[in-house]
Amino acid sequence: MQLFFVILVIKFFIANITFLVIVCLFGCNKAEKDEQAPFIKINLPENHDNFTRGNVLTYNLEFSDDFQLKSYKINIHSASIPILKQTNYIWDTTINSSISGINYIIKKSFSIPLNVDTGNYLFIVTCSDKAGNEEWVARDFTIH
Repeated sequence: MQLFFVILVIKFFIANITFLVIVCLFGCNKAEKDEQAPFIKINLPENHDNFTRGNVLTYNLEFSDDFQLKSYKINIHSASIPILKQTNYIWDTTINSSISGINYIIKKSFSIPLNVDTGNYLFIVTCSDKAGNEEWVARDFTIH
């Protein structure tokens, strides 16, 4: 009789171990992998906007990601290449910032330098997430 109970306990133990192994192999969720680049929306400046030297340029940006945002970069530089041209100052600036969360909105302004060359410029926004995915969006504008 005792042998019967020992065999029963062993079978019960093996059945439970088998059940736990199956649950762990097939039932446990693996961590999702972030393969989606962040989304960038440039509300301001609008494409083909016109600005005057010394005036204010306002930018309004929205970032979103399915997992976690990490940083953004804004690069403003001339869209034309001056060849044998007398130039005052070709505007070339970069703004870097760390961000977090899955949504981020920023609205800031700064003055356009008075001595900057007139012409076409690019406003390029790049955003990356914690997984290293990156996206960029560009707008062009003119300085008079």
